[in-house]
Amino acid sequence: MAVEFIDLRAIFLRTKKGIHEFMGILQPRIENAKDDHERLYYHHIFEEEEQRLDRLNALLPTLDYYIDNEDGRNSTNFQFVRLLQDISLEKFGLHNFLEHLDLALFSFIDPEHQDKLTKMRNITADDYQTIKVILNSLNENFDGVANAAGSIPTDEKEDVDASLKIDKYTSVTPKQGEAIQSPKEKIKTTKRLTVGSLKETKEVM
Repeated sequence: MAVEFIDLRAIFLRTKKGIHEFMGILQPRIENAKDDHERLYYHHIFEEEEQRLDRLNALLPTLDYYIDNEDGRNSTNFQFVRLLQDISLEKFGLHNFLEHLDLALFSFIDPEHQDKLTKMRNITADDYQTIKVILNSLNENFDGVANAAGSIPTDEKEDVDASLKIDKYTSVTPKQGEAIQSPKEKIKTTKRLTVGSLKETKEVM
């Protein structure tokens, strides 16, 4: 079980680094916004990630404590249960970060930003799938107490109409290490399709 908490720590440290980098990308866009709408749009995303950074800074010391203190890891320990639920909320935070990065890929279209954002997006997508597996394990081991209210994204709720969900967030992301294309790259890929290439694909299938 300690291994899972060590893995969570690594995820949260990676996402902290990613948030700092992402905020650094957003800040000039906010400062030089061409109108109030653009300024509010990026300010809203910046503020959500800044708030998440504050939460992670508060969560990590407690996580470190329970990495080193196995005796306190039980479902009757209120502080430990609170930690599990905070981890559950940070799963949702990773989902939001994933969406924020995807949104940024639509507007930061220069090669430097595209490369940096795509790498951050791929790391976050892998970490999101990993944290879901870890949380399932934690719930199995600690009587389901890791389920926190408000920790399930709209895309993963069973009682939400499919028209309100984004397909790529409802299922698993590509396999570990598999490249995730940015919106700009997807357009390029679509343009490269020809009758010959489609025929070859059909024959392979």
